[in-house]
Amino acid sequence: MNENLKVNEVFQFMREFGVDLINRYGDLIIDEPTNTYTSITNCNDMDDVKTSVVFALCRPICKGLKERDANRLLERVNSYFHAELTRNDMSRLYEELCYVDKFTDFKEFIQRGFPMSELSEASE
Repeated sequence: MNENLKVNEVFQFMREFGVDLINRYGDLIIDEPTNTYTSITNCNDMDDVKTSVVFALCRPICKGLKERDANRLLERVNSYFHAELTRNDMSRLYEELCYVDKFTDFKEFIQRGFPMSELSEASE
């Protein structure tokens, strides 16, 4: 794990979001039953960690998981971020922002509260 990250903050986030565990390689196992995970080894701060988690969840929620599992994970996202995202919204995020070179844009998008109307306007 990056030395800039505070372990206590990571564990607090894990409790609040419902991350199942962290392994010795710096992987957050977001959901053990579905083997959904992300690495936080390159994260410099908690906003990077949160973005990495949402980044890792977009595709499974919109198209990779069974509906029951997808909805369960989507509820974690919505609960933590006080959002009302749908599986279709997660698909839009995946299509438009889930690229390594757009990580900073995605982080800022999350910090602004997921303003989905920006994506709708950009794609029209």
